[in-house]
Amino acid sequence: MSVLKIHLTYQCSAACDHCRFRCTPSPGEAVDYDLATGCIRTLKRINGLDYVVLLGGEPGLFPQLTWRLASASRQLGIGVRVETNGSWAVSEKAAREFLAPLYRDQVHVCFSLDALHERFIPPASVQQAIRVSDEMGGSYSFEVAYLNRKDRSHLLDVRTDEMVRQVEAGVGHPLKTYRGGILFNGRATERLAGAVSTGRGVPHEVCDAVPWWPKGFLRTLDLIILDPQGNLSKGCGIYFGNVRRESLEAIVASYDAGKHPIFSVLLTEGPLGLARQAEQLGYRIKQDYADRCHPCQEARDVLRGKYPAYLGPFGRGD
Repeated sequence: MSVLKIHLTYQCSAACDHCRFRCTPSPGEAVDYDLATGCIRTLKRINGLDYVVLLGGEPGLFPQLTWRLASASRQLGIGVRVETNGSWAVSEKAAREFLAPLYRDQVHVCFSLDALHERFIPPASVQQAIRVSDEMGGSYSFEVAYLNRKDRSHLLDVRTDEMVRQVEAGVGHPLKTYRGGILFNGRATERLAGAVSTGRGVPHEVCDAVPWWPKGFLRTLDLIILDPQGNLSKGCGIYFGNVRRESLEAIVASYDAGKHPIFSVLLTEGPLGLARQAEQLGYRIKQDYADRCHPCQEARDVLRGKYPAYLGPFGRGD
């Protein structure tokens, strides 16, 4: 499956500690509709695009843009998913207004729900969105993120499980839930990695695929991510082109992960290879890391000046 994920914005109704994109409620740029639809049409033609994911930040802050991009994709026969925290569901009326155009176009909606979101989005809003989704017969699911997915004993993880149970009790049925672990890049690197890194050691494995999407292999273009500035990436702050400066056709035709200065290292040496490069610029490799993303993020912070075209500021800046 060929997938295009589009960050409509990095503006969000939340500023969660585990946000990979460092989103905040501060006003931010939204992706240009014509630019995004141009990428969708081009990838449909040259890369067999099957699926579009619309995410943020929070897509609900730009409902018209969300609806238009979803509708344009569906008219091309492309499947669509919208990833949202449900903050817009402050009432039944508001929930219906946002969801109706999406479900009418047979768009799948994926809700975020966990203890780190709770500070900003009441679970009652998500529960409201689910009740309305059930009444409309819409397709939806949940994604929950755990600090430690294996044992889920941390207080944040215990609370996340409580929230899922409470929402299920409120809507009267089990939820289709995808349970994942927090990825320790972006804001999570500074704020949460220390809570779980002790004793985990240094990751030595190579990185040939992104950990957040099936078939997100670095060597292929089955997964492409577009941000509001026109950057193309795999979603981890490592760019391989910009559609505001070069045609998408040319970027796709010339893509070679083995020759990319960052992907090539990840494919052969893994994140530790980047950390060793950063070590030459003053970085100190640690004894323990929370996961593979952790040393990669810290190394990229140091290497950004060396590779400005490939490691520009990601999300709201890192």
